[in-house]
Amino acid sequence: MSMRIKLQKIVEILSKKYEINEWWTGYTPFETLVSIILSQRTYWKNVKTAIERFSERFDGVEDVAKASVDEIEETIKPAGLYRVKAQRIKNIARDLVEKYDGKLDKILNLSYNKAKKKLTSISGIGPKTADVFLMAIKGEQVLPVDVHIFRIMKRLGIAKERDSYESLKAKLEVEIPRNQRIKTHLILIEFGRQICRAQNPKCKKCPIKRYCKVRKT
Repeated sequence: MSMRIKLQKIVEILSKKYEINEWWTGYTPFETLVSIILSQRTYWKNVKTAIERFSERFDGVEDVAKASVDEIEETIKPAGLYRVKAQRIKNIARDLVEKYDGKLDKILNLSYNKAKKKLTSISGIGPKTADVFLMAIKGEQVLPVDVHIFRIMKRLGIAKERDSYESLKAKLEVEIPRNQRIKTHLILIEFGRQICRAQNPKCKKCPIKRYCKVRKT
């Protein structure tokens, strides 16, 4: 079975099992960017708590840039790894103020490639964070690869250990039609959180176990 057919069948099966959660609805662009950083290595319910506290405490990019790292840490503590994340958020806010007058619009008005280049030039924003942000705020038809998706693709035999973020992203985007990439990204993450977990995956409940290379029966 070709990789394209396998991926299409997997997406078709998972689409019937999981709803698309456009979690960024109702957030400002900066809140969305902060949420992406907060979501790393933590549960989504903790992210929601942290971003609500963050939005109540700070009034936009400039306010965060002026705040101390300690203040940011205290606000986002529910999200976990708050010391590392607070420093990243502080760096991003400072760079946005210094380079873009605190306006993300100056980046969002650019083409995808130029916007991604500008975003990744800011301290604290990597390729995956940039892609998720541009997908959420601009509707860019990209397929960001997070830890869940990388793990799933390795177990399916599609990703290799040596694959980089960009190489796996490109591999998947070749096979997934543009208008299905955002949906595929969101569905795979939900599947990774609920079933194909890093520890104790629920292999017996997996709806795509026939395609898995490492399933536990």
